[in-house]
Amino acid sequence: MDTLNQAETLTPVPLSKSKSFVLLLFTTVVSSLSLSMFMFIQSWYVVEGLGMKAALGLVLVCLTSMRMVSMVIGGVVADRSSQIKIMSFSDLSLSFLIILLAGFFMYMSEVPIWVLAVNAAFFGGCGGLFEPARDALLPKVVQVEQLTRANSVLQGSIQIALFTGPLLTGVLINFFSYSFVLFMIGLLLCFSGVSVLFIKKRSEAQEKKAEESFKFQLREGFTYTWQSPLLRALFIITIIVNLFLSGPLLMGLPIFVESVLNGSSVDFSIVQGGFTFGMILGSVVIGMMNIQRKRGAYALYLIALQGLGMLLFSQAASIVIAVGIIVLIGMLNPAVNIPLISMVQSFAEPSKVGRVMSLIRTGSLGLIPLSYAVTSFFLGVGVPIQNIMAWSSIPLILSVMVLYFAYPILRSAD
Repeated sequence: MDTLNQAETLTPVPLSKSKSFVLLLFTTVVSSLSLSMFMFIQSWYVVEGLGMKAALGLVLVCLTSMRMVSMVIGGVVADRSSQIKIMSFSDLSLSFLIILLAGFFMYMSEVPIWVLAVNAAFFGGCGGLFEPARDALLPKVVQVEQLTRANSVLQGSIQIALFTGPLLTGVLINFFSYSFVLFMIGLLLCFSGVSVLFIKKRSEAQEKKAEESFKFQLREGFTYTWQSPLLRALFIITIIVNLFLSGPLLMGLPIFVESVLNGSSVDFSIVQGGFTFGMILGSVVIGMMNIQRKRGAYALYLIALQGLGMLLFSQAASIVIAVGIIVLIGMLNPAVNIPLISMVQSFAEPSKVGRVMSLIRTGSLGLIPLSYAVTSFFLGVGVPIQNIMAWSSIPLILSVMVLYFAYPILRSAD
């Protein structure tokens, strides 16, 4: 039996035949699907059921802010404890929260906004523990040379789940009640929380238990990430991309379609669907290529291409041209993220992967609201959205040039 285990460790098992990876993929899809369905139900109920459009921001802030805090804490917890147990706890606790909310919808004629806000805060807090644990577990489930392909499969599946979640929920609440749909999501999360316990790591050796304090390990994660030239460069890249891309492009899409292209809601759905389709297609392509060398330089080139794509998009004069460009930008998004994530998982110390990944993900997530705020400010003072997009593409391209020369390790790292 020991000889067989050693042979399996040395010989990479195809991802499709790895039961542990399939289970990890399943729990990832369920987590992403439940998040998108939960946010859709809450957003739609606040706007349609309560008629409180202005209060929707409160619910979303409660969810995202607690999710950011939880991801930082989750990075430390993932390095201190069993990642499998953390993921199981996250899914099971989300299941409890959603079924509890289903009870409110079942027995109350109108669910108060404060109940939705509190539930969203706990949902974000418990859900934020999942991703750092999953990112720290993945290198222990697949071989190092499979990380790029495994990440591409996970990211592609996440995008499909985030895309289909709102569509599926919109159909379901047309035929069933809010409480019934929430109860279904809760049961799915419960099944996922139990399934994750059957994931087996490649090495069954006893892992070293963390002896340092939680505060020390949290500070150690910051210090380790910043003192490593490669990890620091990856952290800066994530911040730059989200600051100059998220607000102008993602927030500006509906404004651009309506004011520049004079499009309808159908046109906007086509453009937005093109972006999601591009992300899915990009994940598939990256998975097939399974890039192993010069991933840092490769990511820099594609970020510059993203900036050029946004510059071209700002000059689009028709829906057809806009969709063509946005599909390309969507493809570049996972083409940049997947190699960078794989590099972190390959180069970071195994005992610190959870903390490093949580810091990088939190840094990117935390800058999205700032990017939205800056974009809103420029729109408020009368700057057209196409100008904001064009201006944002310039520092994005220039920052790539600076990083290329400032961090030689980034362009040479595999």
